[in-house]
Amino acid sequence: MTQECTPALTPAQRLYLDINGYVVIENALSADQTGRLLETTYRIESEFRRTGETPSPSSHYSSTTETYFRVDNLPHIDPAYLEYVTHPRLLSMAEEIVGGTVRLEQSDAHIRRPTGPLKGPKSYGFHRGINPGFNYTRNGLYHFTFIKTLTNLTDLEPGDGGTTVIAGSHKITDEVDRDSIVSAAMDDPRLIHEVVAPAGSTLLFFESLMHASGIIESDKDRVLIIAGYCPTMFQTWNGYEPDESFVRTLPEEHRALLTGSSKYGWERKLRSL
Repeated sequence: MTQECTPALTPAQRLYLDINGYVVIENALSADQTGRLLETTYRIESEFRRTGETPSPSSHYSSTTETYFRVDNLPHIDPAYLEYVTHPRLLSMAEEIVGGTVRLEQSDAHIRRPTGPLKGPKSYGFHRGINPGFNYTRNGLYHFTFIKTLTNLTDLEPGDGGTTVIAGSHKITDEVDRDSIVSAAMDDPRLIHEVVAPAGSTLLFFESLMHASGIIESDKDRVLIIAGYCPTMFQTWNGYEPDESFVRTLPEEHRALLTGSSKYGWERKLRSL
């Protein structure tokens, strides 16, 4: 990728990621880029409320309720979104922890709003998108084949609904069922971490990590953007396929990122701590 940032993570950040399955990079995006992404996401929601249409034939909505709006397959929609999924530093982070060149697997932008006072004990929708078995170790460091960069576009303070994770669960295989992991974590709140960070900060995590949308206990909107990356030989997630006519308008390195055209010509990118 162009403008490669190596190493993308400090030794402390890489160690934290290895142990916990996630790490928060504060102010990964500039204030200008964060602002443009925030404005774009609100504009798309506003246009949907007015017209009921998708912003691009290649995009789709996962949710359009008043409390949860989500638009998917972002690069085709707006230059601000394309700039995010091709961000040199974020790509370098992805390649560093996948262990080689990546393709864009999925992308989505979310607006979550308060749903009213919490009734009963907290309950999270913990999940993960892929079996932890798709990992490997090189130079003593943990690598995984599906990772995500999740950037909060609004400030997150305690109670603002920042992404919530079960720290360290990325290495627990499916031999331990999800409910047992969640039950054990709920018995000890120290295992459950909620992201608190200024707008423009990025949560970098392995998709095998148990994670959930946070519970909004404040009166603030929570707006975020996500890009998921995999090795180039992997296929895109259903519904995130790139549009060929759009791809032809892009420079070569961005075409390769969206299409995974390198396939098994996978370039290793490994580091030591």
